[in-house]
Amino acid sequence: MAELEKSTAAAENTNTVVTEQLGSGKKIGLVEAMLVLMLVGLVFIFIFPMQQLKVDKAAEAAARLKIAPLVDKFEVVIDAMEQYKANDPFGEYPFTIEELNLTGVNSDDFTFSYDSDAKKIIATSLEAYGKADIKVIYSLDEKVYDVEDPTPLKKPTIKTEWLI
Repeated sequence: MAELEKSTAAAENTNTVVTEQLGSGKKIGLVEAMLVLMLVGLVFIFIFPMQQLKVDKAAEAAARLKIAPLVDKFEVVIDAMEQYKANDPFGEYPFTIEELNLTGVNSDDFTFSYDSDAKKIIATSLEAYGKADIKVIYSLDEKVYDVEDPTPLKKPTIKTEWLI
């Protein structure tokens, strides 16, 4: 029985020491506070930008999907222009794009026009694309695409490599 009383007293002493240590551990030192701030900073530096990157990539993928039909329509217009030139007695391209009698080339996202002086086919984006007045230009002489964006920092954009 004496041993039981000694072990109970020892347990009470241990509980008192543990309670005192826990009570004194509630104060947060400067180092601990800095570590917590560093962890919070890591969340803001890495996790939130990664989430924004995922959103931006999804928006870019959606914009790229709208460009694939545009390239197909460019091919239709280019083929019609080349065919017109081959059948023209002077070997010239048409003066306007309407001379080609193409149907279904203009869409809700883009309208086509032709600059006869520079020999360039121009597709201009409409508001339905997400941003108006982006010009995708194909040069019939140089056989290359070019993109003119009046506000390149505003999304969505069109990248030249999507058109190849």
